[in-house]
Amino acid sequence: MTLRLVGSAPTARRRNLARRSLFLVMALLLGLTVATGVFGFPSTTSASASTAKSRPQRLIIDTDLSRWWDDATAVGMANVLQQQGKVQILGVMSDIRNPVAAAALDAIDTAYGHKGIPVGAVADSSANTAPHGYSDVLAEELPHAIRDSSQAQPAVRLYRHLLATQPNHSVTVVAIGGDTNLEGLLRSGPGEGSSLRGRALVAAKVKDLVIEDGLFPAGGPPLTNEQIDIAATTWIVGTHGWPTAIAWVDGFTGINTKVGGSLCTSVPPKNPMRIVYQNLFNCGPPGDGDWDGPTMLFAVQGASGTFSELGQGGAAIINSTGGLSWGSGVHHPPEVYVHVANQTELNARINALIESS
Repeated sequence: MTLRLVGSAPTARRRNLARRSLFLVMALLLGLTVATGVFGFPSTTSASASTAKSRPQRLIIDTDLSRWWDDATAVGMANVLQQQGKVQILGVMSDIRNPVAAAALDAIDTAYGHKGIPVGAVADSSANTAPHGYSDVLAEELPHAIRDSSQAQPAVRLYRHLLATQPNHSVTVVAIGGDTNLEGLLRSGPGEGSSLRGRALVAAKVKDLVIEDGLFPAGGPPLTNEQIDIAATTWIVGTHGWPTAIAWVDGFTGINTKVGGSLCTSVPPKNPMRIVYQNLFNCGPPGDGDWDGPTMLFAVQGASGTFSELGQGGAAIINSTGGLSWGSGVHHPPEVYVHVANQTELNARINALIESS
C-alpha cells in the first residue's frame, strides 16, 4: 500500500496546488479590502510568546499532518527548537482519521532524537479523514514505535493528562489543522488527573492558542482547516468557546512563504523534511506555500519584526457564509490576527530550522 501511495504523489500534488490556489485567489481578492491595521501594539499573545527565554516554552501541537507540506515543516521546526532548548514539546495530536498519521508524527519526532514525545489520535469526529500522502512514506522509511493510530492515546485524554501536570498558564497550544480535538477538550469532563471540566482546565493551564486559519479581516467561506470540522471551529470561536488569548495566523502568511528548496542537497537522505519535500516536489522548486511553518515560528518567537499583529479589540467570528471574519471582541479574551511584516526574514528563519539535521 505504501508503494502505491508514493506513486500517487503527482495526484496529491495537483490536489495540493488546487487547494492552495484557492487561498491565493481569495487572498488577492480580499487583500484589496484589507483595512489598515494598528502596528506596534504588543498583544497578550506576543508578550507571552516572547518572554521567559531562560526556560523552554511548553508546546502542544495539534496537526492534520498527512499530505500537506506545511504540517511537516511545523513539526520539524518544533523538534529542532527542542534540540536547541527553546521549546519543550509536551505532546503532538493528530486531528484527522488517517491511521498512519500518528506513526508519521512519531517517526518525525524519533528522527530528531525525541522518541518519547506522546502522540494523540483524534476520536469522535464527524468529519472522517484526509487522504494519505507522505505520512505513509515517513512511516515506511523511518523508525517509529507507534504502528498506527490505534496505538496512540486518544487525543482529548492526552490533552487533559498533559495539561493537568503543567504549571498554571504555562502551555501554548499550536493548532495547525482541524479543531475537533480542541472542541473535545473544551467539552470534556473531569478526569486524567484533574477535577476540572475541560474549559476550566484550559483556562487554568493554557497560556495562549496560536491557530492557523482564516483570511482576516474581510474573511470568506470556510477554508482549509475549518473545513475539516466546521462545527468544531464554530464552537471554538463562540462566546463560551476558547477561554484564553488567541492569535490567528491567517491565510495571507503562507502565499509567499516558499521554503525547503535546498533540502535535497543540504541534509542527509533520511532527514524527515527532505523525505517529505522529495515526495511532494521531487526536489524541484517549492510547489506550495507554507502556512503552518509561520504559525509555529510566531508561537515561539512572537512578532519579533517578522510578523505584524492586527485587529486588537476584535475577534474571529463566524460570518454569514459559515466561514471566519474579524468582528467585535466584546466578551472574548484578547485576540489578534497575524500577517507577515518581513517575508525575506520569515523564509530565512524557516529554512534555517528545517535544514537542520
